[in-house]
Amino acid sequence: MSVSALNLVLQICVAAIFCCEVIMSNPPASTSCFIKARNHLVENYSEETEGSWKGSYAFVFAADPQPGLINQVEQEGNGSNWDREIELMNEAVNAINELDPLPKFVFLGGDILNAFPGQQYRDEQYASVQASFSRTNKNIPIFVASGNHDVGNVPTNETRDIYNQEFGDEYYTFWVGGVFYIVIDSQYLFDDSLTPERSAAQETWFTSVLQKAKNSSCKHVVLFMHIPLFLDNVDEEDNYFSIKKADRVLLLNKFADAGIKTVFHGHYHRQAGGEWSRTNEDGTEHTIQVVVSSAIGCQLGNQQSGINIVKVTENNISHTYYPMSEIPQTISFD
Repeated sequence: MSVSALNLVLQICVAAIFCCEVIMSNPPASTSCFIKARNHLVENYSEETEGSWKGSYAFVFAADPQPGLINQVEQEGNGSNWDREIELMNEAVNAINELDPLPKFVFLGGDILNAFPGQQYRDEQYASVQASFSRTNKNIPIFVASGNHDVGNVPTNETRDIYNQEFGDEYYTFWVGGVFYIVIDSQYLFDDSLTPERSAAQETWFTSVLQKAKNSSCKHVVLFMHIPLFLDNVDEEDNYFSIKKADRVLLLNKFADAGIKTVFHGHYHRQAGGEWSRTNEDGTEHTIQVVVSSAIGCQLGNQQSGINIVKVTENNISHTYYPMSEIPQTISFD
């Protein structure tokens, strides 16, 4: 082979290696370990495929991996290091994979990332979260809700487009084992000043979904949203960590009309929540559990990083928050 031909072969090989590096560093959206909703639905998790009750099961609810926040809060850094969050995510995944029986799914309740859309470290944090959660048993799907860090404290159309590309639709429904699950973007409720049309679209969609839930014969209706309805009680004053006081009772009544009895939240990085009840026209009581979970990642209170194991039985939904070191291997339904 001539020298010129050899040089040409070397150039082709170098180009091929470069292309592979680009592909590996910028994986296509289809390689995501998270389930991506499209058109506000999830393929293979519809009422047709998962609408029938087949017995008790468990799922895992976890919130706020938020790689980089520990560096900011505990180390007074700029969020450029998230080695500790990687350790915690890997520890959570290891524990989830050891559960017996395996959970039907994992749900991440927002603030999956720490860097806001378009900010430095966003792509690297996304890659780290993907690397950790892609180790989850392939028989366990992972669903997500958007948090304020995922879409922005005051989201724009651009920041929402970035989230949609990374994680799919920000509001959607899915079914598992005869239970109807609803996911909404709570940032629309907190500040929709720059995205009024998108906020109105979620509201229209949500109204129709709540009506569907009301008319459904499902065993339970469960709602996921990042920002809590309240932290302690429905009458607490406005604060950064919960939905505006003026909107709470209106929302809770809508949820109760649809048969929702459990709402899961993150955002607070501490354990909180409570119950809200009303008396229906027929004299019966309707109670909604407001579950506010602490974080996989950074703690802002006295808890330890952990996850919730949620048990779904024919007549009840119960949940327990476990620090990483206390996560059981066996899930009992006795």
